[in-house]
Amino acid sequence: MLLEIALALILAKTLGYLFEKIRQPAVIGEILTGVLLGPYILGRFSDINLSLFGNEIFHVTINLESTDFEALATLGIITLLFLSGLETKFDDIKNAGRGGMVTSILDVSIAFLFGYLVGHILGFPTLQSLAIGAILTATSVGISVRTLMDMGKLATRSGTLILTVAVLDDVLGILVLSMIIGKGSPIVIGIKAVVFFVVIIFLGLHFIPKVMKIGDIIHARQILLTAALVLCFLFAALAESVGLAAITGAFLAGLLIGTTPQSKRILDFTKDIGYSFLIPLFFVWIGASFDFSAVGNVGLLVLLFIPAALAGKIIGCSTGAKISGLTNREAMQVGLGMIPRMEVALVVVATEISLGIFQGEAAHQMLAATILLVIVTAVLTPTLLKIAYKEK
Repeated sequence: MLLEIALALILAKTLGYLFEKIRQPAVIGEILTGVLLGPYILGRFSDINLSLFGNEIFHVTINLESTDFEALATLGIITLLFLSGLETKFDDIKNAGRGGMVTSILDVSIAFLFGYLVGHILGFPTLQSLAIGAILTATSVGISVRTLMDMGKLATRSGTLILTVAVLDDVLGILVLSMIIGKGSPIVIGIKAVVFFVVIIFLGLHFIPKVMKIGDIIHARQILLTAALVLCFLFAALAESVGLAAITGAFLAGLLIGTTPQSKRILDFTKDIGYSFLIPLFFVWIGASFDFSAVGNVGLLVLLFIPAALAGKIIGCSTGAKISGLTNREAMQVGLGMIPRMEVALVVVATEISLGIFQGEAAHQMLAATILLVIVTAVLTPTLLKIAYKEK
């Protein structure tokens, strides 16, 4: 597996850098790395012996679908959601106000409904239709924020609301996912998820600040980062133990640690580990899982899935923004700014596949459709925002 890790990291960083140079997300380059190293391209040349004068000098194995590589990808998912929690300011959630809360609830609800309807129309079972809805609730506004910053529009009313809603979307999206993938009846799962959130947040706000003072007590090298990672994996294990997803616990751990004075140091350390090693491997694994044979059968799904993803965000967010007092034009700007789907959507679909909600051909089709959604929204968003903010 060492060769696979080396190849995955060097190609992911190279292609990620090239995509950033053309003002596209690095994650697309990382996914493309997985496609290149996957079983349909370079992976086809796996198990080749290089010999010299009849003596084997090197055995080439490229298998990114192994359980070992998948385990590293899982650590990448958990690290990514832990970082997402660390970067989500708890005070921003408390101070979101009526406008942010209304817009976020409408956003998540309508996007979820559109996803469910896509599954229902295509004949998916109820659980899978709900899971499609969960994929569409995810939002990643990194592209929108960068575009607005370049235009000098981030500090506008619509730009501020986009940032606020994005914070709330992360929390609501994780809650929705937890309710769908939990084990048991929907009502029991919903109650369990809400209780888990409330209890963990209440206890965490009281005890995590005390734990984070360990760096002032024990002067061991990187003890603060170790303590934070212990909490991350402990919370992830607790979430799994009550039937929720491990990423739910990891996100909450990051959210709560983010309230402490030590969070900035932990964030910097975790970013170094995550973005240099574990997180790229997750997206490479996503790309390697891309099944080209599923593309031929994904046409109708994509024809409904991608338009529903765009429409759900635009309708939900613009309606909420309008209710919150923004003008029609500002409301449309918010709706367009919320359409990108990136890492969180891929985390959601990967989690649903790993838990067996989507299996076989359905799993390959949903993964292919989600990757295409990521690419389409990444390309469309900057252009649409520039049109929406164009001076009359």
